[in-house]
Amino acid sequence: MAKRRKSLADQVPTEIFWSIFNKLSFIDLIQAKAVCSSWNLAAEEFVSKMPWLMLPSKKEVEEGDGAFVNNNGYNGFFNLCENRVYNLKTTPMEFRESCCIGSSNGWLQIKIHLPSVDYLLGLKKMERNEDGEYELDYLKKNQRFFFKVCGKQQVRECFIQKAILSGKPDCNENFGVVLLCNNREEIAYHQRGYNSWTVIDVSHPPYRDIICHKNHLYALSDNNSIEVWDLGGRDYVGRIVNKSDIVLPFPDKSHTKGNSLRGFGTSKFYLVESCDDLLLIVRFIGDYVGFDGTLLTEWDLLTETCTQPKICPYRTCFFHVYKLDFDELKWVEVESLNDRALFLGGNQSVSVSVQSFPNCETNSIYFTDDCWEKMEEDYNYGGHDTGIYNIKDESFKPIYEFSSDKIQPPPCWIIPSAMLESQLGQCVASLPGCN
Repeated sequence: MAKRRKSLADQVPTEIFWSIFNKLSFIDLIQAKAVCSSWNLAAEEFVSKMPWLMLPSKKEVEEGDGAFVNNNGYNGFFNLCENRVYNLKTTPMEFRESCCIGSSNGWLQIKIHLPSVDYLLGLKKMERNEDGEYELDYLKKNQRFFFKVCGKQQVRECFIQKAILSGKPDCNENFGVVLLCNNREEIAYHQRGYNSWTVIDVSHPPYRDIICHKNHLYALSDNNSIEVWDLGGRDYVGRIVNKSDIVLPFPDKSHTKGNSLRGFGTSKFYLVESCDDLLLIVRFIGDYVGFDGTLLTEWDLLTETCTQPKICPYRTCFFHVYKLDFDELKWVEVESLNDRALFLGGNQSVSVSVQSFPNCETNSIYFTDDCWEKMEEDYNYGGHDTGIYNIKDESFKPIYEFSSDKIQPPPCWIIPSAMLESQLGQCVASLPGCN
């Protein structure tokens, strides 16, 4: 019977495959892939590689009072192509009890067993008490610290700011994991086959962002220099070889705009690889933004003449995009992404071609909230700063809306692959003691 079914399926003409599969939903495609090898191969082309938005429980977020929302977990995935949310019937422990510190190279069907990070972070003890708080005991720079934090995101901000992969584990045996940690002052690397973390010799900490491309690690420092390491090259004692150190002048346009916003907001920076170009994205975030987009100061909120609501969450106001000119060693402004769209946030930033994805807007930046330091300032908001920014007309659109401005854990981009038919799985690095 199995042979007969496979034989009939294999006889369906290719043009009929394309006509039918082009109309199927994501779940229907996954089921079609299980029929036979030819259907599996044909459906592979239709399973979207466009990033999905990993979401916390809408019910838990909107029914919570803000005080305990930090202990929520991820349990839903928003498919932008279909404008549809897929919810997990049973939330895996990794999504409920661990703290997501990045999404890189898409979905995986394996867990990566990493060496302990306790020594790297100076962590001596971390326990969760009956109130849900984390009691931390760690040693750094010969000083010992004892303190409590309320939520998993605070633990994340204290120790590991970002985690990325140097390659895809399912097709690259020499992949590694890179951590930006210890208040962005240190970068650590673990390569498959080794049983420890290597602390990379850095020159210009702290760092704003990191990215891996073609087995090289790029790190953007606070002084606008870019350090590059060859992850495939080690010296005689196993240290990562520092390949180059590029010091660049900060773009005048962003420098001027940043000065004009002094006292009104802050800036965040992202490195993105797009069509073999290295892009710098400058994101300007207002500390207090009215619902009409007006930038406000804290003083404005206290005056009687202010017509805005008393609670005005921080919000992204605009972006600047630049491309690195390796010959002239300067950032060149990019006025259009053409058919590309960028996805920014706590994940490793990615660029995709919109021609492959229905409903994906060209020349746009899709962004999520990664202002970790602001998320803990108030019970009323945090994790809410998401949207779609059109570079041409500088307009904003919502991606997915909650009725609450306190959304924890904050939405995060992931890139699904055709490997989803067997199970849902992602490389999630978790901090010790979060379970």
